[in-house]
Amino acid sequence: MIKKQQIEQESPLKSRRDELGLTQRDVAVAVNVSVQTVSNWETGRYREAKLTLPQVKALCRVLQWTIDDLPDDLAPPRSQA
Repeated sequence: MIKKQQIEQESPLKSRRDELGLTQRDVAVAVNVSVQTVSNWETGRYREAKLTLPQVKALCRVLQWTIDDLPDDLAPPRSQA
């Protein structure tokens, strides 16, 4: 049960990164941001990712997503409690 809750609360970015076997560093290098920035996206410390168009394209490439696949928010869902 705890595992299911963790999955439901996981960032879509982290889920996809794990699915592809990528590290935060892999994503950071591809998008030209710091590892800390990727960590902050995944934990919700930065609710909005301010990226240039080339960075968005790089994020799509590294995560093998189309622009339509990109979630509106990279952070984990906010709890309903």
